[in-house]
Amino acid sequence: MGKGINKKKNNLKSPVINKETEQLSFDELSDWTDSSPSIENLEVESGKDTNKESFPITLISDFDRFINYIENHPVQLTKTKEYISQKHLPDLNNRMTIQNEHATRYTKQDYYPYIHFFYYLALSGHLLEKVSEKQGKLLLKGTERLQLYKDLSNTEKYFFLLETFWLDVNWEKLIAQRYKPLPIPVLLQDIFYLFSQKNSEYLALNKNSDLRESSLIKYLNIFSSLSLYLDWFGLWKCENDQERIEMSFRKNEYFAKSIRGTAFGAKVIPVLLIDRNINIWNIAFRREEGEINPIPGTELELEKMMFADIPEEVINAILERMKVDQSSQPFFQPFKILFPEEELQRTLPRNKRRFIDGIYTFKVSISTGLWRKVVLTGKHTMEHLHEIILSAYGFDDDHLYSFFMDGEKWSNDCIASPGDDYGHPNADQILIGGLGLIPKQRFLYLFDYGHEWKFTVEVEQIQEVDSIPFNPFVQERKGKAPEQYAEDESWFE
Repeated sequence: MGKGINKKKNNLKSPVINKETEQLSFDELSDWTDSSPSIENLEVESGKDTNKESFPITLISDFDRFINYIENHPVQLTKTKEYISQKHLPDLNNRMTIQNEHATRYTKQDYYPYIHFFYYLALSGHLLEKVSEKQGKLLLKGTERLQLYKDLSNTEKYFFLLETFWLDVNWEKLIAQRYKPLPIPVLLQDIFYLFSQKNSEYLALNKNSDLRESSLIKYLNIFSSLSLYLDWFGLWKCENDQERIEMSFRKNEYFAKSIRGTAFGAKVIPVLLIDRNINIWNIAFRREEGEINPIPGTELELEKMMFADIPEEVINAILERMKVDQSSQPFFQPFKILFPEEELQRTLPRNKRRFIDGIYTFKVSISTGLWRKVVLTGKHTMEHLHEIILSAYGFDDDHLYSFFMDGEKWSNDCIASPGDDYGHPNADQILIGGLGLIPKQRFLYLFDYGHEWKFTVEVEQIQEVDSIPFNPFVQERKGKAPEQYAEDESWFE
């Protein structure tokens, strides 16, 4: 899909909420963006009814039930994927308004799309965390932030969850789709513009469909549950393509036959398209462009920026946002005009610091009973961490290595050996204090791509102080280190 040019009259005026439909006019919004970098201070010429019929309150009540269950049950995670164990899934499923009606007691988490979605939202929003217990068991538990979330109004909860989804969730990991014919941001820009232009009309995939609309639905279906997630947020309503769903080899795939906009989505989508554009605000997509510690909403410099088939003036409005540091604004700021003032005032705090100095303690494990604790400062590099890990285990530093910050081997969220040929950031250039690490965060250290020594690195403690230079050191040890090169006579044959 190429970039389309569709010039409009340059009659600039502030967008307002239409008195009859109470929705933002996209034409007014896209024209007005040429003269102003933000829509946060608009005058609203009508009442601010939240339109309770279209506001997705079900999402909030179901998410609260999910959180309540986790708080009141010892929820153990699986060893391989660290998902919720099958023991708890049927009970959780029964508590939701959207259920997997064909699930059995053997059905795994990723086959419960609604629960799977909540799992990622809760972890990405740091409302829940994975906690290591005795004998290496991982439990899902609430964090200190959870009470802050509970204190929010329903409207504030909704926008915190939308913020978490839009900024913090790694969509490609959630969707787990390897075949990507079109980047997700490009697809969403095209669909969001089309919905804004059509004023909440109907997008269908049938013999009478517009070719462009049919293509968009086909692309969206490739990303499976993405259309459902936006349905659950109330931005549109999906009609199931039940025949394709039943014929699919993978029983957790979703296909939409059509998508119909909602009145609520008509208010929110234009803001997401321009003032909260996914390229500028989503952390994972910014990491793909080479940023190490992206701060959502900060200036974005892209040599190559892909756009969908949307008018030039809309593209220019997005590009203007890329030049402005909006990170001091709360995510919900441009949505406040849609609600009574008292309904949308608070959210949860975000880390917006580029560098955190201090003393960092890492627990580096090969297995449950085999680990080392190492101590460095925020001013040490990731190569220093690599070196102290090898020293702690008595390994020779004679192979390439990588840190996979999302814990997944060979993912793009990677800090690699100096001289890496794949364009990843080099470990000797990355300061530990510049990674935005938080306590209990875990990532993977992979050493020797042939043997594949895998170490789980957990941030055990961060003492935020002005660090005095010292050499990294091993603080504590447990278990005998394995031989780096086990004797194998067949090697010499």
